[in-house]
Amino acid sequence: MRSIISAIAATLRQSAYNLAMDSRDAFNRHFSLSFAQPMPGLFIKVPFLPLSVWAEWGQPHAGFGTERTSKTNLAFFLGTVRGSLSIESKIERNEA
Repeated sequence: MRSIISAIAATLRQSAYNLAMDSRDAFNRHFSLSFAQPMPGLFIKVPFLPLSVWAEWGQPHAGFGTERTSKTNLAFFLGTVRGSLSIESKIERNEA
């Protein structure tokens, strides 16, 4: 009886660990914050939509405005903050 309870407890521990690691991986695919110098930045991928945003801040001053770099990308400049708004034309799927 004791070995059955130990086996169930080990299975529950492994399941909890797998759930935590899968949740961490899913979060990292959609959000990233970098403090690397000289240009720290933020990446956000909107879940269930083909929309992503990358923004970085720091010197030098880049001015103010927008620039369409392609049909699906828009670059923006807000002083020391600059970034890119992208709409992916094809949603990538992970094949197992």
